[in-house]
Amino acid sequence: MIIENLDLFEFFGIERKNAKAGVLTSYRHNQRRKREEQKKYPAMLVLPGGAYATISEGEAEPVAMEFYNRGFDAFVLNYDVAPVCYPAQILEAAMAMIYLHENAENLNLLADKVAAVGFSAGGHLLGCISTLWDDPAIVSQFGDRCQLVRPDASVYSYSVITSDAEYNDKESFGNFCSDKVSFESFSIEKKVRKECSPAFIWATTADDDTSPMNSVGLYKAYLKNGVPCELHLFREGWHGLSSCNYEAIGEKSSASFIPHVKNWLNLSEAFLKGLGFQLK
Repeated sequence: MIIENLDLFEFFGIERKNAKAGVLTSYRHNQRRKREEQKKYPAMLVLPGGAYATISEGEAEPVAMEFYNRGFDAFVLNYDVAPVCYPAQILEAAMAMIYLHENAENLNLLADKVAAVGFSAGGHLLGCISTLWDDPAIVSQFGDRCQLVRPDASVYSYSVITSDAEYNDKESFGNFCSDKVSFESFSIEKKVRKECSPAFIWATTADDDTSPMNSVGLYKAYLKNGVPCELHLFREGWHGLSSCNYEAIGEKSSASFIPHVKNWLNLSEAFLKGLGFQLK
């Protein structure tokens, strides 16, 4: 395995200003020395949650390892959190996607098979780059390269999506938006359009932290716009289940319902393979 850290601000030559993070950690498969014998892998960008207040370690490397073992080269983004707010997070996620798309050949990646998976607030950040790849902050920084920001497929995991008062996560929206932008302008279900890439969405009905209605509303938006999508709501399970193994959630992984909920990994893999996300 090739494990590397890349400072995205340094790579792109962008001034940090108040940003402190913006580091991409890669988990890539080893390659044969001869170029003609090397393989190309689909990529998965992992966006951990944490209410934009912290980065959840259980939704970072454990998830990367799951997709690595399923034939993906995985990349985890350590993005900025409060008190740093918009546009830092969306720019850092944009840099990660542009880097993966533009450097696919050197990284032995399939250039049109770069997916992203996001958890909780990380799911909201996923929604930002999946629906708002031409956000003014991104366009101002990258111009036409903004088209490279959109993932080729999106995997939403118990995601923070809506600004609607009945279901919204005030902490996540508050930390992301602060006093810079309105909650509604980053209510993801209202930003879905026909140009969005296919989406796999999952959550648990029993989640009392982030209402599963966030996922339901997002699914309806993708469906309404004619974008290929799939929704899975598991009956049992609390917020933050991640990859449902000990590395991610510790002793809680012994709960009786865990094997069933862990099927989200197999289901998302099958969804992505159906879209051509396979080793070549």
